Amino acid sequence: MASYSDNQPNENDQTKLGVIREYRQAMHAFSPSLQRFLLAMSLILMTGFGLIPVLQNLYLLRLGFDAQFIGLLAGLGQVVWAAAALPAGLLSNRLGLRNGLMLGYALFGVGLALLLLVESLAAPQWQAWLIASQVIFWLGTALVTVSIPPYVMAVTGEQERRYAFAAFSATIPAMALVGSLLGGVLPGLLAGRLGFNLDQPAPYRLALWLGPILAGGAVWILSGAERVQVTRQDTQQLSAARAPLALLALFGLVAFLGAIGEGTVRTFFNVYLDTALGVAPAAIGAIMGLAQLLPIGAALTVPLLVARWGAGHTLAASLLGASIFLVPLAATPLVWVAAVAYVGVIALITVGSTARDMFGQEIVLPRWRTTSQGAAIIGLALG
Repeated sequence: MASYSDNQPNENDQTKLGVIREYRQAMHAFSPSLQRFLLAMSLILMTGFGLIPVLQNLYLLRLGFDAQFIGLLAGLGQVVWAAAALPAGLLSNRLGLRNGLMLGYALFGVGLALLLLVESLAAPQWQAWLIASQVIFWLGTALVTVSIPPYVMAVTGEQERRYAFAAFSATIPAMALVGSLLGGVLPGLLAGRLGFNLDQPAPYRLALWLGPILAGGAVWILSGAERVQVTRQDTQQLSAARAPLALLALFGLVAFLGAIGEGTVRTFFNVYLDTALGVAPAAIGAIMGLAQLLPIGAALTVPLLVARWGAGHTLAASLLGASIFLVPLAATPLVWVAAVAYVGVIALITVGSTARDMFGQEIVLPRWRTTSQGAAIIGLALG
């Protein structure tokens, strides 16, 4: 018995070292194009999952818009994202996946920049301007999101692919953490330096201008990556291989079920903290930023979970866990409960989205990969 106990820690240590060694070997195998992609996406994610969730709704509130209009903008974005998903996939196939990503980055940055220029117009024109800017922003988002998994598939080999998807998924909460902390701190710093107060829109607007700058940097970084074309089959194969419509519809349904509740949490969590619980902007940024720490680790476990359970079972388990965490978030109006529940939801969403992206790419031929991702995006947007 003593002998078994003495050997057990050594076996655990060897297992941990084996996992670390596998990660290190896989990351050394990452191609220059994949590395550029991860760096470019870091800038986009810092904006899309950090700065915008913390600051945009607060900016709109300071402009005098209420939660109803903010919800309208969010709903419009989901509709545009869903409607543009399949056309965006076709366009990305035509342009090449790298170019599709770059065009998406550009539209993402332009849409945000236009939103921030709204105060230059007469007040009666603000609503129409904001709606148009959101359409452009979400068209860019559609191009980016349909191209990500196919691009990762194209620039990776079989051995490092799981780790590449995990690295990208870990990048999402890591950059959300950085962006959220910046979003929480920048308005106060800018207000103090420029003589504004936090009840005015200016500090939030100026802080958000970092987003278009980062989007421009992402375009420049990815321009040096490989221009990937979707694999083409010969004419006879193309005529025989029709789109697997039933499979794509089922995959979109799974994504839809997984997205129920997620959109509400991501869109209104900061509004809930600000208006219902009276949390200060810096604290909102800290909560949303710190909520990304656990998902970083959760994402890095995905290759192990997928190797043991498979992508489908990993996806199913994450959906169940996220639904459990939504209950206390909706039922208990306490800051610490909201923070803990938010952490749990985001962590499990990270695991589930990684498994979903891998699963969706593996179940179809290469020429249908953007279509598969488009089906998932439609489900996510409608959810």
